[in-house]
Amino acid sequence: MFNTELIIEEISKSDIFNLYEYRKNILSETPFLVTTLDDLMDFNSFKNYIHFYIENDLRNIFVAKKDNTIIGEITILIHDKKRMRHVAEFGISVLKEYRGKGIGRKLIQTAEKWAFDKNVKRIQIEVMENNNVALNLYLSLGYKIEGRKKMAVRFGDSFVDLIIMAKLRDFK
Repeated sequence: MFNTELIIEEISKSDIFNLYEYRKNILSETPFLVTTLDDLMDFNSFKNYIHFYIENDLRNIFVAKKDNTIIGEITILIHDKKRMRHVAEFGISVLKEYRGKGIGRKLIQTAEKWAFDKNVKRIQIEVMENNNVALNLYLSLGYKIEGRKKMAVRFGDSFVDLIIMAKLRDFK
């Protein structure tokens, strides 16, 4: 699959600039993220945002690297409110040229392990209804469709629904 080993690891302060460049790349190549390139914050604000993730026990970012280059990421957060501390949400992206190689699956599994180790009982994601590749990946990992937010995202000149999906921790 790769000439060099794929590495998945927690974000570090030394990765911040590379992650910012990755975000610029991913936002310019995919229409399936709610954030657009126009929404990307300036680098100093981004750096502070990532520091907050690094220093907060309820948040994490894992990056997939090949040749020390970030090719994918997953951001996961556990809710701050005590009544929802059992719930985590994630957002994920992989550069186009590396999709279909199992990187997204590995990123999700890494984030799930981190969350379940923190006693999370429910992990959820919202995905655009027209992102069939992502929908099928989440279904294959045991996520169930729970609902739909009608006309939640502008997609070109029209609107698409967001599909709400979740995976509950197995209590066997």
